[in-house]
Parts: sequence; structure tokens; C-alpha cells
Amino acid sequence: MSLSRQQLTLIGIFALFLGPVLLVILMRSAWWQYQPGGLKNQGLLVQPPVQLPLKPIPSVEGKWSILYVLDQPCQQECIENVTALRQIHRATGRNREHLAIVLLSESQVDADLQVRLESIYPEFTLVTDPDGTGLKTLAVVNSNLAGDASVPGNMNTYVMDPMINVILAYEVDTNPADIHKDLKRLLKWSEKESR
Repeated sequence: MSLSRQQLTLIGIFALFLGPVLLVILMRSAWWQYQPGGLKNQGLLVQPPVQLPLKPIPSVEGKWSILYVLDQPCQQECIENVTALRQIHRATGRNREHLAIVLLSESQVDADLQVRLESIYPEFTLVTDPDGTGLKTLAVVNSNLAGDASVPGNMNTYVMDPMINVILAYEVDTNPADIHKDLKRLLKWSEKESR
């Protein structure tokens, strides 16, 4: 016995409307064991975000920022990390104007290093923290993150939102491409929100 064209059409319409209902019932049942893959960010999420107590920085206000804590003294590895930040900034393309790169130093940077940093990338914003309040705040962020056994607590790079809140932290040996992925996502989201 073969089904007529009208019967096949009726079965198709019935399946079209009943299929999604059955799928919802299946997804809500104990048989469906789907768990989301987790967060997409590459950095460690700082919850709640922490306001960084630095003096107002005109070149950073209203922008997303990468904050890098300069080693004392800033040797070859430090210079390589700073150069990688330049590449991240350039890679943001048209969103580059919404992103600042802040280099934080505990003490005044000597003239030779300042010239070297400017030659690497003149768009760096160099900030000193002579009383150490910014670095102490970052140390608290690191120790809070280190409370999680899976986090080593050795961070030196951070992402800050436009209100200077630290929202993401990165371990010393983080691949710069991972920081770029997070920033790309944040800048894209920020652009959508501002429309």
C-alpha cells in the first residue's frame, strides 16, 4: 500500500510542527546530557572586576586597555613581551583607536629604556606607580585568582575595561594570540553595544 501525495503532505506538516516539540521534551529530559563547553575567554576572569587606583590617564580614558607590568629591570624577555603587545595593538585593525597599551612601572623608567620603548612603539602609555597602590591592587587580584588550585597566580598582563576595571588576567607565558582573541571579542561586543 502506497501513500498518496495528500497523505505525505499531511504527514510532513504534522512532523514539521511536532518535531520541535519532541526535541524540546527530549532536551529537558534526563536522557539529554549536554553541558556547555565553558567560557570562551583565554584569560582568567577577574570576578568581580577590580578598579585599578591609578591617577587619571587621558590617553586611556574611555578605551579598553592592555596593562603590562614592566619587569624591574626590563631585560630581553620584557622587551619581547612589550614588542608582542605592539603586534596585538596593530592587529586590532580599525578598532585600534579603542584600545590603549599601558606599561606600568613601579619606579621612574630610566631615559635609555624610555627611548627604547618609544622606538618599539610610540603609542605605548608609560605609567609609573611610585606609591605602589596599583601594583598592590594587582597583587590582590593575583592572590585571589591563585586561590583556585588550577591557577598558578603568576600574572603580569591584564585587560581593563573603559572604566579602568581589571577584568582579565594572563599568566606570564601566555601566547599573545590568546590575548588578541579576547580583545577582538571584547571590542566587537563593545562596538555592538555602542550602536
